[in-house]
Amino acid sequence: MLRRAPPAPLAPFIECLWFAEREALPHTRERGLPTGCADIVIPLLPRQHILRYDSESAAVPRRLRGGVLQGPHDRVSVRGTEGPSAVIGVHFRPGGAAAWFGGALPELRNRTLPLDELWGCAASTLRDELQNAGTPQAALQRLESHLLRRLHRAPSADTMVLQAIGALQRDPTRALIDPVQRASGCTPAQFIGRFERAVGLTPKRYARVLRFHSMLPVLVRAGPRDWAQIAVAAGYFDQSHLIHEFRRLSGLTPGAYRPVQPDQPTHVAIAS
Repeated sequence: MLRRAPPAPLAPFIECLWFAEREALPHTRERGLPTGCADIVIPLLPRQHILRYDSESAAVPRRLRGGVLQGPHDRVSVRGTEGPSAVIGVHFRPGGAAAWFGGALPELRNRTLPLDELWGCAASTLRDELQNAGTPQAALQRLESHLLRRLHRAPSADTMVLQAIGALQRDPTRALIDPVQRASGCTPAQFIGRFERAVGLTPKRYARVLRFHSMLPVLVRAGPRDWAQIAVAAGYFDQSHLIHEFRRLSGLTPGAYRPVQPDQPTHVAIAS
C-alpha cells in the first residue's frame, strides 16, 4: 500500500492518492464503512473489475469495468474482493470532490458509478495511461497530473461550506449543526442546500458519519472495552445510543467490529 500526499493545489480537496496491490484474500467480500467522503478507484490489472453488491444478502455483484467514483456514503457498502487486485485511487476530503464533479454529489450519495459516465472517454484514456505507467510511483504521478489539469477548469469551492466542515471537524464528538449554521449567516434551508451540493450529504448526516468515523481508530486500539465509557467519550448519549448508531452505519454491533487491518479501519471482512 502506497500513499502520496497531494501537492499544494490539490491539498485542500484531496487527502491522499494511493496505490494498493495484493494477492487473493481468504474472504471474497468486505463491508466498506462510511467516511462521508467520495473516492475514485481505478483497477489496473487487464481483466480486473470493481465489484459492488447492492446489499449484504445479494448473491451476484455488479461488475464495473474501468474506474469508478464512489460517492459519499452514510451507510455501509459491500465490495467484492475475490482474486488478486491492483488498484489506484483518490480519497477526497469532505466536499473536495465537488471541484471535479460539481453538483452531482447529492445524486451520487450511497452509489458507485463508472467514471466514464462522468468523464466520458477521458476516463478510459486515463486508465490506459495508468496501466502503462510502469511503476506505482509513476502511475501516482500521472494520476496527480490528470487531476491538476482538470482542477484548472473547476469552479471555485464554496468557502462557507469549507468553513462549516472545519468547524464540525474540530470536535467530531460534539459536532452541533445549529451554531455552525448560525455562524454561516445563511438560513437553515440555504445552509443545508449549499452543504449538500458540496459534500453530497446533509449537514446532519455528515456530522453523524464524522462522529462514527472518528471513533473507529479508538476501537482498533482498544483492548477490553467499557462500552459505556467509550459511548460518552465519542459523544453518544449512552451505550444504547452508540449501539444503535453503530449498527445503522455499519450493519454491525460495536462488539462485532473487527477491521481487516489496523490501518484500514473502514474495511471489515464478511465471512463466507
